Amino acid sequence: MINVTIVHDETRHVSAFEFSGHAEYDESGKDLVCAGASTIAIGTVNAIYALLNIEPAIEQAAEGGGYLRVDLPADLEEAVDSKLQFIVQVMTAQVYSMVQNYGQYIQINYKQVGGGTK
Repeated sequence: MINVTIVHDETRHVSAFEFSGHAEYDESGKDLVCAGASTIAIGTVNAIYALLNIEPAIEQAAEGGGYLRVDLPADLEEAVDSKLQFIVQVMTAQVYSMVQNYGQYIQINYKQVGGGTK
């Protein structure tokens, strides 16, 4: 299963997101859920680069994939940060669409910084 984790504070301000695992919907190369989740994750990172000229800290698995963590910068001007949060909201909406159709292969979780999981 693919687990998408959104890390946020008490005001729902997102500081990081993580995609981990494999969907196992179909064999490698034919797994539509894996391809969709990967497209959402990489598309979000590319949008952050292209639209905001921001380089977030990225950690990803080498061979075999299955892991991507993106830590968002905290020291941004309010207007830029607002746009960054909007991009992450779009990503979250896309993941929710996948969960609605393929919930047995992908799930979304929230982790509050300094508190419990929401």
